[in-house]
Amino acid sequence: MITATAKGDDGKQIIVLGITRSNVQRLLGGQPIRVTAETHAGFPSDLSIVIFFGENERAVAKQLKPLIGESTKIITVPKDPGGIS
Repeated sequence: MITATAKGDDGKQIIVLGITRSNVQRLLGGQPIRVTAETHAGFPSDLSIVIFFGENERAVAKQLKPLIGESTKIITVPKDPGGIS
């Protein structure tokens, strides 16, 4: 995996995660990927990202359930959220 940080023209921070085929295989095998400053040098120290794969939103939510508390909100993104700008 490659990680990068940048600042967009609008001033917002951009986090880039470039995943490899082996990362995809890991996700398909039910192994989530966690990205932190400890695992990826230069990554923001106040940020942690976890990547899951599931055939649908219900499958992903099922994987998340043991990792979150009752107060955590799971937000489903529409299937066609639009393009990346």
